[in-house]
Amino acid sequence: MIITRQMRPSDLIGVYALMNTNLDGSFSMETIEYFGTMWPEGQFVAEDLFGNLRGALTGARMSNGRASIALFAVDSGYRGQGIGSRLLREFRMKCFMQGYTEIQLELRTTNISARTFYNRHGFIISETVPDLYGPGEDGYRMVAKVNHVSS
Repeated sequence: MIITRQMRPSDLIGVYALMNTNLDGSFSMETIEYFGTMWPEGQFVAEDLFGNLRGALTGARMSNGRASIALFAVDSGYRGQGIGSRLLREFRMKCFMQGYTEIQLELRTTNISARTFYNRHGFIISETVPDLYGPGEDGYRMVAKVNHVSS
């Protein structure tokens, strides 16, 4: 059984480990902590009954009615079990309750599984961002309506 909840300061080390073992790239503890201090209500984790973190989503506030998913990871051993969908639903609900109308995110153009996941949840590619992840590593910016009902 998995529960989702808002991230707590005590989750920082676990989220750091989760992000750095399940995402391409390396993220500092300060980066994760920054999102938590800038928008505490926009940070979510998924944990099992033993308190082990199995997923995390860090959100950021933007302008013009838009929020952003800054970092989002599900433990590779637990993918395909609905954890990411649950975290995304929690985030969408928080965005809705705080008056945001759209969510944006970026991902590598080569990350087909993430793109498929986001498409299923109503995200569409709004632009290609050259060299977003370094020279020759392009990214997609994707957007979705907050009130989209995903499958």
